[in-house]
Amino acid sequence: MLSLLLFFALVNRYNNLVQKLLKISQQTFWQIVVKAITTTSGFIIIGIISRNYGQSGVGDFTLALIYLTFFYTLADFGFNAHVLSRLQGTGYGLQIEWRKLLGVRIIWSLVLAISAVLLLLVMPSSFTLDFKLSTLFGSLIILFFAMNLTSSALFQSKLRYDLDIVPTIVGVLLSVLVTILFASQHFPIYTLILSYVVAWFIHALGTYLASKKFINNLTPLFDLNYLKNLFKSTWPLAGTLILNIVYFRIDSFILTANFGSAQVGLYNIAYQVFQSILVLPTFIMNSFYPFILKSNKFSFKKPLLGLLGMAIFITIFLYYLSPLLIGLIAGSGFTASITSLQILSLGLPAFFVSSLLWWVLISKGFYKKLLVIYTIGLVFNIVTNLIFVPQYGLLAASWITGLSEYLILTLQIMVLWRK
Repeated sequence: MLSLLLFFALVNRYNNLVQKLLKISQQTFWQIVVKAITTTSGFIIIGIISRNYGQSGVGDFTLALIYLTFFYTLADFGFNAHVLSRLQGTGYGLQIEWRKLLGVRIIWSLVLAISAVLLLLVMPSSFTLDFKLSTLFGSLIILFFAMNLTSSALFQSKLRYDLDIVPTIVGVLLSVLVTILFASQHFPIYTLILSYVVAWFIHALGTYLASKKFINNLTPLFDLNYLKNLFKSTWPLAGTLILNIVYFRIDSFILTANFGSAQVGLYNIAYQVFQSILVLPTFIMNSFYPFILKSNKFSFKKPLLGLLGMAIFITIFLYYLSPLLIGLIAGSGFTASITSLQILSLGLPAFFVSSLLWWVLISKGFYKKLLVIYTIGLVFNIVTNLIFVPQYGLLAASWITGLSEYLILTLQIMVLWRK
């Protein structure tokens, strides 16, 4: 009798594990589908720009997107990770929590959009007018991205990333069509940023309406006390996100200051491919994180080995196929991008594993420790870029990107090892 009970207990445990893995795989799949659609459209748009506007055009356009990335990353401010457990509930509490979160996001994103525009006034002359106008027109992306983030928090908590598919497809199609139309008419490069504005508007509107599946009333609530408490709780995590994005892309601005738009264009073509791969561990962990929150005894050794194995395989694949990928995306004239992408690919194992450890540290509430880790990473990144980029250009930027992440990974392991 005891053996029979033990057998059924093991079967039940096995079934629960299989169901969990299937759920994680399913939600990761939907996120990959969404990213595959947006990445493909991004490569099409960059390909159109590189063939019609050259290296400088690509440089101004991608630099504007990077600049805006600083601000719409700030729109997150760690809110989703902090409130996710409260969004896993149902009923009145879920409704109020989501509507208050939406209210905070709208206010905060408008502040960020205005700040992004005002900061352009004090930028040095090495940043072109095309870059500044692209940023001005694209500042609306910050608001739309923030609204989409709020819906994404709901989809993550309910494991329903499939609700993101249709808005993504519609937004992407319109974005590509706008780019083709504007480029065929030889519109100024700064007008092409409107293709991204259109895409994010459609995306945000679609996911906002899809939230109706869980939220009866989609009207935002503006609660000052909620806003204060949320900022008070998440500022260390927000600081980490800020440092992460700064150290991640400050090299493009240092390249611009030393070499102008053309070399930035070469570097950002490679980085576009590299960055599209980095979403894989992020998507896996987005699906895994709700289970981490529910588990008292979470072992991250098996996921770590899985992510590491995946990263090594992709690194080998990307290193040898870099010439083909760059040729397909940008055409001729971007040979330096191939070497840059090969160097960047060597950093993938660190990025994959650190993505897992990031969420493990968040689940343990180590917000301030993460802030310290990324502060060290940022200082290392900026100092080394300032020393080596003026002499070695985009190749130095490529090496430093990977080395910075290996430093981050080492510090994460040290914190977890001590605990």
